[in-house]
Amino acid sequence: MATRFSHSARIESRLETVFTSYADEAFWHDRLSTVGSPADTLDDFVVTSESISVTVTQVIPDEDIPDLARKVLPGQLTIVRTNTFTGFDGERFSGTARAEAAGGLGLIDGGAEAVSEGGLALESVSGKVKVSVPLLGGKLEKLVISHLTHLFAAEYEHLNRWVSRH
Repeated sequence: MATRFSHSARIESRLETVFTSYADEAFWHDRLSTVGSPADTLDDFVVTSESISVTVTQVIPDEDIPDLARKVLPGQLTIVRTNTFTGFDGERFSGTARAEAAGGLGLIDGGAEAVSEGGLALESVSGKVKVSVPLLGGKLEKLVISHLTHLFAAEYEHLNRWVSRH
């Protein structure tokens, strides 16, 4: 069974500025260096007239992994994360996200919608976390969701700083 999550954030900028930021490769490099670890990489970045697709590898060092999770993880945790944003029409756009832990230990699947509300952007994400570890899966899923909550907060703080400068 998987555990569901959701998160919403107001971005102090117009929706178009948010979408344009996601379409800027420099934004992703800056986000990784600001929010991630020194080992994080931007693996793929493709912008077409229809969509933005971004794949990053994020490395969570051993010391940042909770004790319960360390019992099943040998050292650092590597996560490959792909985000796709589509359908920008001036008032909204949507997205999909998928993150896979190396070794098949876990999977995060989700979606997002960003809308213009009062001239500012509001982005909501939701999805589910599945950890494939017998007996510990549910507890580890809750740890992952706790980590995601902090990660989303840091990523949206970064987005707010980025759009205020661009």
